[in-house]
Amino acid sequence: MYNIVEKLHDLIVNIGITDVGASYVLAVILFTLLVRLFLLPLNIKSTRSTAKMQEIQPEVKKLQAKHKNSPEKLNQEMMKLYKENNVSMTGGCLPMIIQMPILFALYWAFRQIHQVSGAGFLWIPNLALRDPYFILPVLAAGSTYLSTVFTTKVNAASVENSPMNMSTMNIGMSVMIGVSAINFESLLVIYWIVGSLIQMLQTYVIVVLPKKNKAKAA
Repeated sequence: MYNIVEKLHDLIVNIGITDVGASYVLAVILFTLLVRLFLLPLNIKSTRSTAKMQEIQPEVKKLQAKHKNSPEKLNQEMMKLYKENNVSMTGGCLPMIIQMPILFALYWAFRQIHQVSGAGFLWIPNLALRDPYFILPVLAAGSTYLSTVFTTKVNAASVENSPMNMSTMNIGMSVMIGVSAINFESLLVIYWIVGSLIQMLQTYVIVVLPKKNKAKAA
C-alpha cells in the first residue's frame, strides 16, 4: 500500500504539483479510484443480485404467505428460490468486507509517510494528525450515511420487509465511522470520504442510469 501511494505521489509531483499536502491528498484520491476500480466487478455482481431480488419479490411474498406458520419450511423454500435465481444474500456485503483490510493496511501505510507530517491542506494544519476542528469526522459520517441511504433507496425492494432495521443500521454505521474518524489521521479519513462519494456515483451509473434509459426506451 505504501509503495503504491508513494508512486502515485511521485507521478503527481512530476506533473508539477509540488505542494506536499495537496500532492498527497491527490495521491490518496487516485488510490481510492484504483481501489474502487478493483472492486467494480464485485459491485456489479452485487447490483445484479439485488436487481434479481427485486424481480422475485412477488414470489417471495407468495412463499411468505404460504408458509407463514412454518418458519423452517419458509427458510428452505426461500433458499431454494434464491439458488434458482442466482441471488446471493452475502454479495452486497462483500465489497464492504474487502474494504476493511484495505483500510487497516492504509492506516499503517500512512504512518510510514514521514513527508506528510506537518503538511497541511485547506483547513487541516497537519494531514498526519487528526482534524482538530472535527470537520473531517462529520464529513465522513455524513458521506457514509448518504451513500448507504442512497444505495438502500435504489435497492428498496430488497429491504422493504425491514425498513426500520436498515434505517437503524445506516445511522449506526455512520455514527461508528464518524466516531472512529475522530482519532484517525486526516489523510485516512479523506480516503474514506472520497470512497463514499465514489460509491454513490457507482450506484448511480450502475443502477439508476440503466433504469432511466430503460424507462425512456419503453
